[in-house]
Amino acid sequence: MLRGGPRRATLSDMIVRSVRAVTLIAGTLLLAACGSSAAPPPGVASVSATPAPTSAATTSAANAGGGATVKCSLDQLEASVGRTTGEAGQRHTTIVWTNTSSKPCGITGFGGVDLKGPDDPTFGPTYSLPRDSSTPRPLVLEAGQAAHTVITWQPPQDGGGWTPTGMLVTPPDETRSAQLPWPGGAVQRQDGATHPGTYIGPVLPGAEA
Repeated sequence: MLRGGPRRATLSDMIVRSVRAVTLIAGTLLLAACGSSAAPPPGVASVSATPAPTSAATTSAANAGGGATVKCSLDQLEASVGRTTGEAGQRHTTIVWTNTSSKPCGITGFGGVDLKGPDDPTFGPTYSLPRDSSTPRPLVLEAGQAAHTVITWQPPQDGGGWTPTGMLVTPPDETRSAQLPWPGGAVQRQDGATHPGTYIGPVLPGAEA
């Protein structure tokens, strides 16, 4: 009995083997997809779908946006002269700011004080007072509440000095001024002095010092 040689693969056999290989590969990929997700390959960033939490500062700013306190303007404030105290060497006059509106407003800083009087031959008719070195703090004036500014001024040591006839007072962050009488006596002019004895302080709470 004669033995035949090895059986040659027909075209049909090759097609069947190719179909089986493709099916095996597809099944392997399907199983990998159904399993747990793998870590991203090196160099690929992982992106999270969870939004970043809102910071406290952002939340506070958003909450304050609906009811933020506006700055006090001259339309809301009534200026008046308080008491004058002190000794002959240095005196203190209080300027009172009262919130006459129906809503609260914020006030912070120094404002301005310009003493008006006779035309001094050296300095002129206006004495714009410098600020002291205090650090102002923010204040909120409810309706009817008051704050004050202290004018520290030095009377002349010799002679008659310069006597103001009135003053213009300006709230902080405002360009308009109110006109008030000057309740004191003569003032020692020290325009441009490095350490003047006459100056204004920041706005403080309450109607009096």
